Amino acid sequence: MRTRPTTLRNVIIAIAFAAAAGGALAQAATPPPAKLDPPVEPDAFVSLAQLDRNQDGFVDKSEIPQGHELQGKFARFDQNSDGKLSGDEFKKYTDEKR
Repeated sequence: MRTRPTTLRNVIIAIAFAAAAGGALAQAATPPPAKLDPPVEPDAFVSLAQLDRNQDGFVDKSEIPQGHELQGKFARFDQNSDGKLSGDEFKKYTDEKR
């Protein structure tokens, strides 16, 4: 009768190892994060999508590249003073730039 408990114990141990290995394999199979777009040139014409690094649908001042002209004009286009440019606010900037 000794073999049965030992066999059951070995099966339980094998299942535990398989579950742990499966979790490790699932983690290893996760794709790497997407590469960021190349940096935006300081005076380049850009879209909201290019600047919206966190993809929340808005451009906040921290997402504007250092030295880009929009940094100096940000407060003028942020009409509701919420610290970010909505699609409509950003469109006013691009309309002026054209």
